[in-house]
Amino acid sequence: MKGGYSNTPILCGSISPFWFGMRVSLCRLEARADRDAALAISKFLVESFIASFEEAPEEVILDFDATDDRVHGKQEGRFFHGYYRHWCFLPLYVFCGEQLLVSYLRPRTIDPAKHTWAILKLLSARLCQVWPGVKIVFRGDSGFCRWKMLRWCERHDIGYVVGIAKNARLLQVAARLMRRAEREHERLGAKRRVFNWADYAADSWDRKR
Repeated sequence: MKGGYSNTPILCGSISPFWFGMRVSLCRLEARADRDAALAISKFLVESFIASFEEAPEEVILDFDATDDRVHGKQEGRFFHGYYRHWCFLPLYVFCGEQLLVSYLRPRTIDPAKHTWAILKLLSARLCQVWPGVKIVFRGDSGFCRWKMLRWCERHDIGYVVGIAKNARLLQVAARLMRRAEREHERLGAKRRVFNWADYAADSWDRKR
């Protein structure tokens, strides 16, 4: 790239905010963006995360989150999202604490869990390569509850904490616990949170979990 710009895809690490924010800089960056640049940036995020540790951690919790990226023009891949009630993309993010490991732009029409399995596999392979014996935990909301992915986690010794969307069977399982919470609320006059253990499987699952 001419004009004194670095050839590295991580331009934001070598160019001052003033120059990087200029229209000509943004146009040049956009014109250079391709698959190789995206892969290099993704690798940079993961390797920077690894380098931030002086010692190997005992456990790494990977938080997967699909959220809206609102658009204000007619960009390719935009769609109206009924939940967020605006036009947007649906990128996938992976965090560990406050550190970003993955930022993956996707169209709004995609399944929130799309490509999660592949990304989790790549991340876990790299982290286990650097830190043999590290405990990896996959965490996500109900949009990531896919029984085949949970089975893969079990077979590869990866822990998981995922939400499950409310349904009639779960309400039936939780009915006794909800009555207990209501009684304690009436007695104490404050919100109550109670916990219980239960096995559950949707009809399409291979077994209960």
